[in-house]
Amino acid sequence: MTSTAAVAASRDRAAVIPAWWPADPRLPFAALLTLYAIVGSTVLGFNRSPVQIALTIVVGCALDVGLHWLFRGRTLMLPLSAYISMLSIAIILNYAHNYYLLFLPAFFAIASKYLFTFRGRHVFNPSLFGIASALLIGGGLYSTSPAYQWGGSPAVATFIVTAAVFLFVFRIGRTPLIVSFLVFYGLQVWLRAYILRWHVEPEVIVVGALTAPTFYLFAFYMMTDPKTSPSGTLAQVAQAFVVVVLDLVLHKWQSLYTLVYALFILSTARLIFLHGRALVQEGSAHLRTACTRTYARQVAIVLLIALAGRGVYATVIHPRLDIANPGFTLVEVPESITGIHSEMSDIMAHADPRLHHFTKWIMSVGDAVAVGDYDNDGRPDLFITNPLTRPGDRNALYRNLGGFRFERVQVPALDELSNNPRALGFSGGALFVDYDNSGAQSLFLMGAYGRSRLLKNMLPVTGRAEFVDVSERVGLVEHNTSVAATFFDADRDGRLDLYVANSLTPYLPDYPRPTPLTVFKLPEPEYPGDRRMFHFMHESWNDASNGGLNLLFRNDGTRFTRVPGMPEMHFSLAVGTGDLNGDGYTDLYVANDFGPDDLYLNDRGRRFVRVSGTTFGSIGKDTYKGMNASIADLDNRGELDVYVSNVHVPLQAEGSLLWKTYRRDGSFVPDIRDEATDRGVLNEGGFGWGAAVGDLNLDGWLDIVQANGMVDTSMDLDRPARPRDYWYAAEKVMLSPPWEHSYVDRWPDLRGYEIFGRQRSKVYISRGAETRIQYVDVAEAVGLTRVGISRGVALADFDNRGVLDVAMTHQFAPFTLYRNTLGDGQPSRPGRHWIGLAIAGDGARVSTEAIGTKVYLRCATAQCPQQMREVQIANGFSAQNDKRLLFGLADYDGVVDVDVHWYGAEKTVYRGLRTGRYHTIRYGAGVVAP
Repeated sequence: MTSTAAVAASRDRAAVIPAWWPADPRLPFAALLTLYAIVGSTVLGFNRSPVQIALTIVVGCALDVGLHWLFRGRTLMLPLSAYISMLSIAIILNYAHNYYLLFLPAFFAIASKYLFTFRGRHVFNPSLFGIASALLIGGGLYSTSPAYQWGGSPAVATFIVTAAVFLFVFRIGRTPLIVSFLVFYGLQVWLRAYILRWHVEPEVIVVGALTAPTFYLFAFYMMTDPKTSPSGTLAQVAQAFVVVVLDLVLHKWQSLYTLVYALFILSTARLIFLHGRALVQEGSAHLRTACTRTYARQVAIVLLIALAGRGVYATVIHPRLDIANPGFTLVEVPESITGIHSEMSDIMAHADPRLHHFTKWIMSVGDAVAVGDYDNDGRPDLFITNPLTRPGDRNALYRNLGGFRFERVQVPALDELSNNPRALGFSGGALFVDYDNSGAQSLFLMGAYGRSRLLKNMLPVTGRAEFVDVSERVGLVEHNTSVAATFFDADRDGRLDLYVANSLTPYLPDYPRPTPLTVFKLPEPEYPGDRRMFHFMHESWNDASNGGLNLLFRNDGTRFTRVPGMPEMHFSLAVGTGDLNGDGYTDLYVANDFGPDDLYLNDRGRRFVRVSGTTFGSIGKDTYKGMNASIADLDNRGELDVYVSNVHVPLQAEGSLLWKTYRRDGSFVPDIRDEATDRGVLNEGGFGWGAAVGDLNLDGWLDIVQANGMVDTSMDLDRPARPRDYWYAAEKVMLSPPWEHSYVDRWPDLRGYEIFGRQRSKVYISRGAETRIQYVDVAEAVGLTRVGISRGVALADFDNRGVLDVAMTHQFAPFTLYRNTLGDGQPSRPGRHWIGLAIAGDGARVSTEAIGTKVYLRCATAQCPQQMREVQIANGFSAQNDKRLLFGLADYDGVVDVDVHWYGAEKTVYRGLRTGRYHTIRYGAGVVAP
């Protein structure tokens, strides 16, 4: 964008300028950008908070004033150009919630004004140089802001153009440049649309490219900087043509930042040309003029600033940390031992033929794992769902035999569902839950393109652990598109209520009668041009509200009755529960794709209040792609935090969220801040899905296992030897307006393509209270090096050794089980002490699962940190952890005291519990099992 602007020549003034109009065209431009930034961060959905924008401006202006004072005769200046450049950077660049990443582009933008010059004038537009530098050397921490974060409407582009023309375009003498660029670029877009017509709908490319606000900001503001663009008419036309040609070449290489790089390349070539021509014409005289002692001093000072900044970043802000010996490894247990086997099927070929081009995306979830003891033998069992596998493997129950050996158990009540997905849909996930306080773990299955199902465990009735479908009997008859659900006691009546989250809309929206959405059979067209059956994709990339309505059911002891109160219709993927404000009632956090997440605070069981801030970066006000919601006390403060996994890839350099909660006296709403970057869990470069929280090394601090990867080509028939990258084509759809990308038939064919399909999962080990940067990724060191795409992560102590093992699902590949080697006795891997607690209610005042109960553990010495856990049914995407609470005690080997804050009842203190074993604590009965 423009950094400085000279008053245009009188011949370029097409209208009489009022006397009150500012003579410097930069002033109205700065005012326009300021207004745009304010509206963008509060209304339009810019990926920027006001504090980030303000800090960017302060840093850039201060640096400009300082360098000008040092290099330009100790004189002060009004940093109006820096103000404009910093606003440009703050608006155009995309990065996560933090306040130091902006220093890099701000530094390069201002430094370029003083170092890359020709006869005292800078050649690069400062904001262009800052943005290009961040993209090129930022290590993937930056991207340009996606078009959908600019309001998602052509009206915004119209506003930009109109304001530019009215305020300053005719005054800066760059009309030939703008007009010729728009003509050349329009022709080029039509050419690209024609070339790519076999893969991307031409209308998607044309409409998206020519209505994107970023394009017009580039055309009217960045490229037209009078200080860095030519003044002659022919030269302006030539620059427009070259930029468009370079842009086309970069599209050939599927670059995602073509216009920025095209102008950067041209500016670099211009700088070299100007100095080269002067060197030829003037010889050594030009070298003496250019390479003066003053210039050398300027270079030295800028380099010193850069080195100092780099040093502060590397040692203070974000030091590169390592854990030389994590103390354990994760060893994959082979199928020959576990007995867990599955095979993929051709189910995608049975989808509606009109969806074959995109079935891989639509069916990219549903591979889930649930952990629970369904037969009450004291060992955690497994239930695995995956709709892409053969019928017998789509809903698989495995009984734990010990020693990481599992036995497949047939569940006849699921045979029809497994064998007939076309009519009944399939399971999008599962939960073990004692919904009726019977003392046995029943099974709840989330319905995807069909009904959710509740299978009652008959163990207390017949003495045999077998399942009966009671879905209709208890009132669960809704059609769902669900991959997430949870049970919790909303009103503290001792009965578990049910929350079912829908991702896609369960019913197609444009039909007069309820028309269920199913991937297997869309409605036929009823008139020429009827496309209603395709309208179920997200209508916005940052604030989609056309997803599924989530459902809350109250449990009255015999039936689940649906109750109103949560009207948001988002693309919900995960649900977490926890008492986030400390009022004794369980709250809900819902992670949503394509828009802001939903935090619902429980108002004493009477209603749920959605909490949202006013500016971007605050809770409930984000454009992130929430995939996971794990709620736990991550820093042993006694407060629950929320970890939301997310994507951090080109065009969406957003990253995971780590919402830290800080209670405020007398306030229903706690102070909630995102600290993912500062804590080291941004998930850089990852396309995040499920994440599980638990103490892997038993040091008393909770760790995080993060699954990554979107889709690969393993399910594609006749796939090419080298998979192609779909992200370039997806970006074209992102640019298109809602009436294009919300219809699935407008999406390019995904077959033969992958989207970040070869990624590694991460193991974030907590460093405790050592430093502000709490987590370090040790996945490679502990052996979690498998590359692919993963979904759900569950942590459970499968052999009751007091160590958490890892169960992980992979949408297009078989399930894997990893054994944690901690405590195996090797000298280099010392064991840690621990205690396990199984918390149970009486089934009357407190539910048998004791969901919502908080447990505080205290040791006799400071060797063992005080810890808090809350009993939960599920927290995380497509996974259910071991509900038993495992506390790591590090080197502490004494007895511990436990305070149990029973959910719906009083607090009870249990003293002198011995370590190295599991204890069962039952409300009203005390410690009933050693």
